[in-house]
Amino acid sequence: MELVCFVCQWNEGRSAHLEMSVRLKLKARGSAMRVVSAGLSQADGMNPLRKAFLLGLGVPAGEVNAHKSTVFDQAHARADLVLVAERPMKAELLMKWPELTGRVMTVKGFAGGLMPDAENSTEEELRMEDAGGMDIDRKLELYVDHECLAERVAARLLAIEAAGVSFP
Repeated sequence: MELVCFVCQWNEGRSAHLEMSVRLKLKARGSAMRVVSAGLSQADGMNPLRKAFLLGLGVPAGEVNAHKSTVFDQAHARADLVLVAERPMKAELLMKWPELTGRVMTVKGFAGGLMPDAENSTEEELRMEDAGGMDIDRKLELYVDHECLAERVAARLLAIEAAGVSFP
């Protein structure tokens, strides 16, 4: 697997967080896998609290500060794996890009060891909660949750890479 794309609604929170955090973890373990992110819509910018959280993880300041919200397009659709924050996003992408069949699934489904065609959990179980509109304490709790997901995603990506198999 060469390219993974994370997707959320605005590409200023969940997907951007996962992109930067997973990239950091993969690089630290010697992986050459590329990681990008996109949104279904475009936003103005990342929350300063999330920026500070990512900097605290060790994501380089230049990378955090350079992030710009990007809308999912054909270049993103070339990814070997597309991981979405919520199940309805999967349906939306598949409607616009049917060639993604078998390559798009939820972040939580992937982190939990599921396959794209076997995400039989409930929508709520597969939903990566958005921190938008939450108070500071709840935002930080969700950032920690997102970071736990990033660790599980990175571990599975590394295992797939080490096994030398394609996904799915």
